[in-house]
Amino acid sequence: MTEPKQLVAVIVTFNRLDKLKVTLSHTLANRFAHIVVVNNASTDGTDQWLGSLADQRLHVIHSEKNLGGAGGFHIGFKYVSEQLNDADWLVCFDDDAYPEANVVDVFESLDIPDGAGSLAAAVYLPDGERISEMNRPSRNPFWHLRHFLGTAGSGRKGFHVRDSDYLASGHIEIDTSSFVGCFVRVRNIRQGLIGLPRSELFIYADDVIYILESRKAGFKHLFVPALRFRHDCETLIDQQDVYHPLWKVYYTYRNRLELYRIASTWLYPLVLLVKIPSFLLTVRHYDPAERGTFLRLARASIMDGLRRDYSKPHTEVLELAKVEQS
Repeated sequence: MTEPKQLVAVIVTFNRLDKLKVTLSHTLANRFAHIVVVNNASTDGTDQWLGSLADQRLHVIHSEKNLGGAGGFHIGFKYVSEQLNDADWLVCFDDDAYPEANVVDVFESLDIPDGAGSLAAAVYLPDGERISEMNRPSRNPFWHLRHFLGTAGSGRKGFHVRDSDYLASGHIEIDTSSFVGCFVRVRNIRQGLIGLPRSELFIYADDVIYILESRKAGFKHLFVPALRFRHDCETLIDQQDVYHPLWKVYYTYRNRLELYRIASTWLYPLVLLVKIPSFLLTVRHYDPAERGTFLRLARASIMDGLRRDYSKPHTEVLELAKVEQS
């Protein structure tokens, strides 16, 4: 008997109406059973534009405040698992990403192992040829230490999937990936076998952490290069660990500490000895006028990350990120 594969798209948006229009155009052109859009309190006319759309597959959720990508996906996953009883799988992505034309057809043709809890698509830049580096799937080096140590001289290539893997005809078992083109088996959420994305993380690392936790729960995560997405991203294409606006520094480092804790387990103290100095040394890549603000944000993020304190309001983070005028 063929496994049911009713697929639902989940998109989170905040103040990027022009990009959302492109994303929804490509999404609506696919045969998704439902399309859930979580509007994170946008102020650029997103709510009015979404209200003008008539497609019956569209479910729009308007949040009263900006909850970040993590909070938005938490709402979207929860809605699918509780309100859309015919949903078997969901696939999530940001408002600057979109599926290629045949994604649903390819998905329905897959023979997905029962033990697979999630799938990762191949994500490219808008030209459809260059790989989006920020969305390159990976293995957890701490779970594959022998392999990682054998390729240590390769840097991040030692545990990320290779360019040649994007040409594979089947699937490749991995440990984690981003939320752009991430397919999740909904029954695992409904049955309480995995949870929802952690809304308190706001942005950054919430996706990697979510898939790592699913892997720890015993479910496989598969890279399926035949599933293709495109990402019109503006961050870290050149892999420079520099963030603007500066408030992003806080969430980046705070949440990375949680990611390293989950990924490295008993090696976490050793990881801290390497990573915390590397965070602070990044100050050299910032404009001199920004360095004091960067260090203030980095210190706050490290302290909160070590305490696992995720209570700081976004308004307070924005206040910390103000550049002092000399």
